[in-house]
Amino acid sequence: MTALLAGLIGDRAAGIIGRVLGFIVPVPVVLILAALAWIHFDRSSAVRAAVNERVREMIAGAEISALRAQAAAQREIAARSADVAREASRRLSAEVRARSDLAARLAFLQTENEVLNDDLADLLSRPVAGDCAVDPDLLERLRGR
Repeated sequence: MTALLAGLIGDRAAGIIGRVLGFIVPVPVVLILAALAWIHFDRSSAVRAAVNERVREMIAGAEISALRAQAAAQREIAARSADVAREASRRLSAEVRARSDLAARLAFLQTENEVLNDDLADLLSRPVAGDCAVDPDLLERLRGR
């Protein structure tokens, strides 16, 4: 590579660039190794312990907040479920009352229908007068109304 560089910019400049590159490339490798060694041996330092403790506190705080939010959501769900159950109970009571009222009304109407059918049968059982005159009982009933 230095031969190619020397052909392009000259021998002296290629030599200087080669020495600079030879020094610069190993520097990042050395810095990375030093950082890894520092992380490895720094686990017991007070700063590192404080950082770890703060991270644990933050995680615990987040978990507590999540649990509180979950409990609040569950309380809201329970309240809504109770409201739905009360509404269903109210509707059931209203339906039972309506059905009971309807059954009583139906029984009353059936009884009234039977009475009217008996009256009709009674009227039909009496023969009509030959001259188509009104029967005295019927005439009396018509006058009473």
